[in-house]
Amino acid sequence: MATAAQFWDEVSQKYAKKAVPSQSVYEEKLKRTQKLFNKDSVVMEFGCGTGTTSLIHSPHVKEIVAYDYSSGMIEIANQKKSEQKVSNVTFDVKAVEDIRFHSETYDVIMAHSILHLTENNEQILKNAYEALKPGGFLVSSSGCIKEMNIFIRAIIPIMTSIGKAPKITKFTADELIDMHKSIGFKVYDAWVYKKGELFLIAQK
Repeated sequence: MATAAQFWDEVSQKYAKKAVPSQSVYEEKLKRTQKLFNKDSVVMEFGCGTGTTSLIHSPHVKEIVAYDYSSGMIEIANQKKSEQKVSNVTFDVKAVEDIRFHSETYDVIMAHSILHLTENNEQILKNAYEALKPGGFLVSSSGCIKEMNIFIRAIIPIMTSIGKAPKITKFTADELIDMHKSIGFKVYDAWVYKKGELFLIAQK
């Protein structure tokens, strides 16, 4: 994981300054997720990047623990946390493969823009399923590379080979949904807001 983490360390400052592709889409994702929360919700986020989403959600929940394997990303996340005086979010440097997923601990687990960057998604989803309380939710946003246009599909391997893009795991929206179902999740909300982009809420 060191090489991938190094890639994100190197781009962390640039990433932090980059605007979301669509503010309206991002706000809709936040809105749909916040409907799942209450004041007692205990939440995990893995692949949290610079922490923006967890910090936005923090007033709506009891506690959030958020992980990213890039120390550069987590450094920025902690800076934001300090500046915003947020006390109920904890950021930690850890790859999803190294997280201790405690049994039936979380009400909601978030995994935004990460499942197309990991290679062992079946095991990751099994871990998340086990870590959720009964009735809990896994919320994810994923790039479904197999459904993107042919130019993007062709350029990604080239960009990866020269260190300008991370390694990508390819799947369709239906393939990702079916993987969730095979583990035991039920689809609560599936929103394809753009071809090749899936926002999914799956319930245990």
